[in-house]
Amino acid sequence: MRIVHIADTHLGFRQLHRVNDAGRNVREQDVYDAFERAIELIVELRPAAVVHAGDLFDSYHPSTAAINVALDGFQRLREAGIPVVVIAGNHSTPRVVAAEHIFELLRRFGSVHVVHGGSQVIDLGELAVHGVAHNNDAKAMGETIRAARPSAEHRFNVLVAHTGLDRIKALVGSESGSVILPGSVLAEALAFDYVALGHYHTFHGAGQNGAWAGSLERLSWADDAEKGVVEVDLAADCMSADFLTLHPIAWRPQIRLDTINAATLGDGDLTAEIIARADGHELDGAMVALRIINVTAAQWSAIDRNRIDDAFRACLHFEYAPDLVGGPDMTGAPPALREFLLDWPGLRDKRLNSDDFIARAESCLAQADEELAAR
Repeated sequence: MRIVHIADTHLGFRQLHRVNDAGRNVREQDVYDAFERAIELIVELRPAAVVHAGDLFDSYHPSTAAINVALDGFQRLREAGIPVVVIAGNHSTPRVVAAEHIFELLRRFGSVHVVHGGSQVIDLGELAVHGVAHNNDAKAMGETIRAARPSAEHRFNVLVAHTGLDRIKALVGSESGSVILPGSVLAEALAFDYVALGHYHTFHGAGQNGAWAGSLERLSWADDAEKGVVEVDLAADCMSADFLTLHPIAWRPQIRLDTINAATLGDGDLTAEIIARADGHELDGAMVALRIINVTAAQWSAIDRNRIDDAFRACLHFEYAPDLVGGPDMTGAPPALREFLLDWPGLRDKRLNSDDFIARAESCLAQADEELAAR
């Protein structure tokens, strides 16, 4: 029996302030396109079932567009005779108990099996899918996963959960409500034929019999992994090469250019050095980042930004923030706005709603862009 495992689709995700001809945020559309490509590939693979391991939506109150994309995709799978089980991740789970869960809408109109607010075993003939939805109480969620046991009445058993493990480096940054559990929880899940996990955005093995599927689109500079859907052969030995297969799908090009050390330039032209970094790269429509270290204030003020903008005009986005001499250490690529704001003190201690806070910040920046463009 073959199934497909996907996760972290984050429908409704937005980034940057670029819109397409339809007026939609370009990065939001990238995420929708990746989901639709995944659906097309799944229909071609014709698995016995699809399990989605959480964070279907980027928010627990998704836009109409995000809901429509999800419903359309699940409808295609239903028409192909492929059952789908979706569990709630931390992004799709309200922080307030009284809030209505968006998955109730999917239950009514999406023709999918949804699990939220607890755990549930979905009977799919020979296959039992044990879904453990995100719980804002990490201890309770861990206990639910530890207590899960395969069904003796089914030939195959799959455990689905949305969690990180304390021994795995995360690539999703700090997230409100995310759960990180001890690695020992997987040791108690070895009796399952497969453990389908969500939360980490890169395809990554988890113990002997599990994996994180990763996201379908790169959502941060920290993520440089290949994207795709994971096909699992439940009848194969979990230690064999046939057990897991990542089927790639296309994603927007994301390029991190070689770092420039401005201290080695002497009296050289920093502008020319920045422009030269474009050589040999296909920049059309790409997300591009360049780190420049050991830059003096004089060097930075002397660059010709118009020439640089012209050289990288084909990019969807080009960022080249400097590490100034005597300034703070900016190790790694410059963080995306969302990643930066998610570490804001008011969000870390949950005094503020992350989605509302980030939406307001993006709105202010968009207004500033418009005012600057009008000058």
